[in-house]
Amino acid sequence: MKPSEITPNAKLIELFRKVKIRNRLLFIFLFVSLVPVTCIGIYAYNVYTQSINDKLGRSNEQAMYLLNQSFITELNVFRKYIDTISVDEDCQQILSRSGDDSYILNEQDVQTLNELRIRVPFPSIYLKNLRILDRNQNIVYDLGYDDINSERFASLVEDIDRVSPYDSLQYIRTYRSKDKIVVGRKIYSIHNHSEHIGYVLVYLDENFFSNILFTNVSFGDASNIMLIRGDGYIISSQERSLLGSLLESELLTEIQKNQTTLSQTFYSSKNGEKQVVISNYNADFDNYMVATFPYRYLSKETSRINQILVIITILLILLCLYITFLVYTSIMQPINHIITACSVTSDEGLNITIGDTHPDELGFLSRTIDRMIHEIRIFSIHWIRDQEKKRHLELEVLQYQINSHFLFNTLNSLRVVAQMNDVPVLEQGISSLTVLLQHTLVKKQELIPLSLEIENLNHYFFIQNIRYAGIFNVDYQLNDETLAYEIPRFALQPLAENAIIHGTSEEDDPITIVVESRFTDNNTIEIVLRDNGCGFDPNTITHKNKNRLGGIGVKNVDQRIKLHYGSPYGVRVESQPGKGTICHVMIPRKLYKEDIST
Repeated sequence: MKPSEITPNAKLIELFRKVKIRNRLLFIFLFVSLVPVTCIGIYAYNVYTQSINDKLGRSNEQAMYLLNQSFITELNVFRKYIDTISVDEDCQQILSRSGDDSYILNEQDVQTLNELRIRVPFPSIYLKNLRILDRNQNIVYDLGYDDINSERFASLVEDIDRVSPYDSLQYIRTYRSKDKIVVGRKIYSIHNHSEHIGYVLVYLDENFFSNILFTNVSFGDASNIMLIRGDGYIISSQERSLLGSLLESELLTEIQKNQTTLSQTFYSSKNGEKQVVISNYNADFDNYMVATFPYRYLSKETSRINQILVIITILLILLCLYITFLVYTSIMQPINHIITACSVTSDEGLNITIGDTHPDELGFLSRTIDRMIHEIRIFSIHWIRDQEKKRHLELEVLQYQINSHFLFNTLNSLRVVAQMNDVPVLEQGISSLTVLLQHTLVKKQELIPLSLEIENLNHYFFIQNIRYAGIFNVDYQLNDETLAYEIPRFALQPLAENAIIHGTSEEDDPITIVVESRFTDNNTIEIVLRDNGCGFDPNTITHKNKNRLGGIGVKNVDQRIKLHYGSPYGVRVESQPGKGTICHVMIPRKLYKEDIST
């Protein structure tokens, strides 16, 4: 198919084929199921969470507004009491006279004020004290028996002066460790409204706020309702440890941003946790009714619903994953068996079978591969047998080309004649030839130790030296440890013949043939046979002179080594004109074990 004819679907299929099936299944599962469900779940969660939180927030704001109105209503009762005391004619006359330097408070005045207190009864059991001061802050009337130090009392009066003409609302802690709230007012003459004649202070039990007004209102655990002055001073609080302290400056700043009697809601942070703040401003006392509670109070219900949804979602995901795992396993398990069967790299691996009898497509493919492996195994067995027969036939052809019995008798006779005629060179030559022929025709063992192969090579060099007297020398550089390892019989003789014939073909001076053996690594022995003869160019050798250069013999040695040990081993020839020839024989490190059957 031409590139221009590839459809978009085909491109996508090609893209998917680059990813493993396992990852494809997971991707499809996530894309088809989890992604839509997650998106819808997140959207639904945000919508209903925001809706519920808004409704709860408005409900809480309304509750705080009603609480603030209840506080104002209750506090107005005490303010009316103060109004009654402040405008009473007897109280006005006494305070007007007490401002004169010559005036001395007498018993009659005290009695008059006491009768006034009886005539105007306390509006609540939570009113603990009544204190009246003249314009010079001298105490004219005091009902209570518990008090505060003079410095703190002076600060109360200063605050009354500061907020006048509004009423002052302050927190004190008395000598007897009682928490009280003081409602204070500056008294003016009813005849001259600009004339200041005294002060009136009403002491209320703080429990009136924390235990009566705040008790029935709660926003959950860790919530708190506080009554705070405009300067951040905490007058009353459900959390008792905060009484009389200053509110955090950042929180106070946020509260002061919107001074309204309507409830305002904003969020802040406390100890790293998000919290909700609802506040109402009371202009008559310049204070705030503030409620703080953790945001989790609003999200508690949604969190509970979300937990159930999360559990259901997790169960569904686990169920989907389990089903996906089953489907994945039903696909990948036979595929892995097929991959294992197709990854065989040795003859031993051909004995395995997949054995999948299932009726699906993968079962059919597995059975087909089993039949193929069985056929390959049979072919491999036949091939090995054929190679064995080939090697034996090749050796038998070499061994039976000459009648060995007749030949050895004749050679022995000739050796005796040479000995009788005192021709040592001829005698040694015949002896070497006899040994070579014995190893060739009599002994049938294919693998021999390297030491014996070197001995045969030495006999061969002696015979060739008789023929080519003085044209070559031999130098052995052998690692003695290598001599105990096995090598195919007559693996080096064709290489030596190639060195003698080719290396001396155009040389007048004698050449040197060097035979080396060494270990190259943990698994290989290298035998090098090199000469310093005329060399040749391997690319220019023709079929006509190939036989003369020993090409057939070298190729035969290479094939024999590969048949025994495999393709990593064999013969490699290097030669250059004028620089000689080097033959590398690579064989594995296998110690020779004598075959007693031969």
